[in-house]
Amino acid sequence: KTTSIQKPSVFPLHSCCSKPTSVSLGCLVTGYFPEPVTVTWDTGSLNVSTLNFPTAKLSSGLLARTSQVTVSGTEEWARKSFTCSVRHAPSSTSQVNKTAAERGPHAASPHPTDDEPRGISTYLIPPSPLDLYVRTAPKLTCLVVDLESKEGVTVVWTRDSQKPVTSDPWKANKQLNATFSIVSTLPVDAKDWIDGETYRCTVTHPELPKPIVRSITKAPGKRMAPEVYVFLPPEERGGQDKLTLTCLIQNFFPVDISVQWLRNGQIHHDQHSTTAPLKTNTSHPSFFIFSRLEITQADWALNTKFTCRVVHEALPGRRTLEKTVFKSPELDLQDLCTEELESAELDGLWTSTCVFISLFLLSVSYGATITLFKVKWVFSAELRSTPQALHDYANILHPGA
Repeated sequence: KTTSIQKPSVFPLHSCCSKPTSVSLGCLVTGYFPEPVTVTWDTGSLNVSTLNFPTAKLSSGLLARTSQVTVSGTEEWARKSFTCSVRHAPSSTSQVNKTAAERGPHAASPHPTDDEPRGISTYLIPPSPLDLYVRTAPKLTCLVVDLESKEGVTVVWTRDSQKPVTSDPWKANKQLNATFSIVSTLPVDAKDWIDGETYRCTVTHPELPKPIVRSITKAPGKRMAPEVYVFLPPEERGGQDKLTLTCLIQNFFPVDISVQWLRNGQIHHDQHSTTAPLKTNTSHPSFFIFSRLEITQADWALNTKFTCRVVHEALPGRRTLEKTVFKSPELDLQDLCTEELESAELDGLWTSTCVFISLFLLSVSYGATITLFKVKWVFSAELRSTPQALHDYANILHPGA
């Protein structure tokens, strides 16, 4: 049973055959956990009807759901693109946009292709950085949808290096529209994936004239490690109990990245969201995203530590980078000003004291000097009178001399 958080994979679907004045488009959201997930459509001002199917639980424990939109009216829809937006708060996925561009009734083929009958589609899903480097359980997923029957299905994994592979048994799930989906997963080694190994998923079925072959490898290009910055909440605004921490992750490549928030070192699942990656205007292809976390004033006042953790292939070591912030126990502005005022007063008092002591010492020195000179003068005078006195004494002692 799956209990860890899983990011959804989103696939745009559109019917191969369309009526002259309408088209049906689908959005498949699969492989996520836990609930909730929300799906919305951007169809402009066209007349549409939306049908959201109930969530289905896969045998792996993961969840899947489908949203369908039918656009009717004039053939104006043939010149439009439609966007399916998915929000999955538990995995910090705020929006994953997949645009389904309908080519119009004249461009749509009314017959199946030689290789793939109408409706059957196969997708390969790469491992997330979180699965690769934190959970250390990376897997590739081969998803086959819209099968009329699961009987006779085979899913075979291979590698271009011809090294042996061991896949998990595929799982079949019956959908609400009476079709079947097949999910096959292949555990992979993180080093092999990073080194650029190519993996292939080959699907055969009695309904298929030829096998469907899909391949996947890591995106080519120069690897760039992300820069991570966490911005402290703005100054408190009266009456608001919530504060916002913002994490900016920029200048990274490839696009695959995972973001988590920690509270005192533990995974934080509360109000946080992360934007979809956006391209930067630089000479080298790179991306940036924002992640936003709401916290309470009380939590922030307790000096709780909040960490923005980023997982990306280009990071050294364990492929993770963390930035932690908390409220420092600082004095407020009024206390700081009071301290500065008291310090200034003490400085003034000390200056006055030093001046007083200096003047006192100077006066004492002056008085001592004057007294010394007076004593010296008196003593000198006494010395000058001493020889006469001695002569007189001598005459008295020696009268016959």
